[in-house]
Amino acid sequence: MIRRAAPVAALACALALTLGLSACVPESARPQTSASATPTGTSGAVGVTPSPDASAPSVPSTPAPGATPTGPAVDPAACLAGTWTMDQAALERFFTDVNTAMAGTGATFAPTGSATLTLTPTGGFTWSPAASIDAAVAGTTVLISVGGSAQGVFTATSDRISTGSTSTDGLTVTATINGSATDPGPIARQIVEPPVTDASYTCTSDTLTLVSAISGGTATSVLHR
Repeated sequence: MIRRAAPVAALACALALTLGLSACVPESARPQTSASATPTGTSGAVGVTPSPDASAPSVPSTPAPGATPTGPAVDPAACLAGTWTMDQAALERFFTDVNTAMAGTGATFAPTGSATLTLTPTGGFTWSPAASIDAAVAGTTVLISVGGSAQGVFTATSDRISTGSTSTDGLTVTATINGSATDPGPIARQIVEPPVTDASYTCTSDTLTLVSAISGGTATSVLHR
């Protein structure tokens, strides 16, 4: 029975874990007195430039033609850095998206648990899931348990995040059918990916929302701190 169930478990794990348990603006020159103009003033001497009137209003600076004013550079690390938690409600929302995206595969997933994602200002991350997933595949329910952590480095623009090198050696993945252990398969272990692998994101002081591509659709991970 275990031998027959192993391919089912491998498929369920591969599906579940792939899803992410799954310049200076130049100032305008002041008006210059024409060289040919006869200067005015009490002395009447030729070539003497009258001193500017201290009471005259200053001329505001304007951008040079074609110049685009720029604001301060966006620093994604200023918002992303910290420890974020994906709670039970967030896991359920994520897997609702997953089940919708995979409606034609015959597999459905129901999660229990949570996960944490720690991002450092220098571009390091740790993904620590502590969850179990009931995967219903072809009439068989496979209980998948995921624990431990994955670590690596990430890069981010103002709206997208992706990972560079990632180590999943610290992740643990087990599977059982009716209480009997079965091998989740090497593919499942190799394709475990944190939700920051390649995703668009929005970040506020207390909410990080990641949107990842899933089987022709998208799935949303919402984390809080």
